[in-house]
Amino acid sequence: MCWLVCLLIPLALAAADWTQFRGPNGSGVSPSKGLPEHFGPQKNVLWRTVLPPGHSSPVFSVDHIFVTAFEGQSLLTICLDRDSGKVLWRREAPRDRVESFQPTNGPASPSPVTDGANVYVFFGDFGLLSYGPEGNERWRLPLGPFNNPNGHGTSPILADGKLVLICDQDTGSYLIAVDPTDGRVLWKTMRPEYTRGYATPAVYRPKRGAAEVIVPGSFEVASYILDTGEKLWWVRGLPCSKRPCRSSTATIFL
Repeated sequence: MCWLVCLLIPLALAAADWTQFRGPNGSGVSPSKGLPEHFGPQKNVLWRTVLPPGHSSPVFSVDHIFVTAFEGQSLLTICLDRDSGKVLWRREAPRDRVESFQPTNGPASPSPVTDGANVYVFFGDFGLLSYGPEGNERWRLPLGPFNNPNGHGTSPILADGKLVLICDQDTGSYLIAVDPTDGRVLWKTMRPEYTRGYATPAVYRPKRGAAEVIVPGSFEVASYILDTGEKLWWVRGLPCSKRPCRSSTATIFL
């Protein structure tokens, strides 16, 4: 079992939304002030809710907290009331396959993302799904099967009306953007130069030019135009995600 904990001060409930993995644009930085530095089982705890296990991080909007988990063979999306910790709904994803994963990983590692009302989740054993505020399934997009023996860790993000997801694996890696209203694929860019990876993309907005999706991967980091998926630039020199690694030097292409 795992426990989801919220802090025991009014300001915590007024804190800024944390809608995706590592918060605003994946920075891991919150603009909230005055939050407690210490908390534990009997200190600064507002409520505690027992949940099934999972490695995803919770995300939250004004009223709701979303998390993914697994229970037996069931892949779950769970919505909780932010004020009370009450479980509002649980929904099970289809699972017609069980892929391998590293022993310390699990089938519910990618974090959800929310637009403030709806939630979007990714499971390596199925693909993408979206649920409405009341738990109604809005759409589903099967993906895979994947060739990633360690299992998935990458989380989807929302940007400029697109749901963006990296699907890096030992063969057939790609970056995909879908319409968050209906799950329709807007573009899909293959990444044959990348093997297994677990990063979550971030968005860069230059002063001039189109918004970019910055994607770390094995051996290099790359930029893609958010609107089209076109690869814009890349930098070699990153480590790979498995051993042995071939040597690499850093080179910038524009």
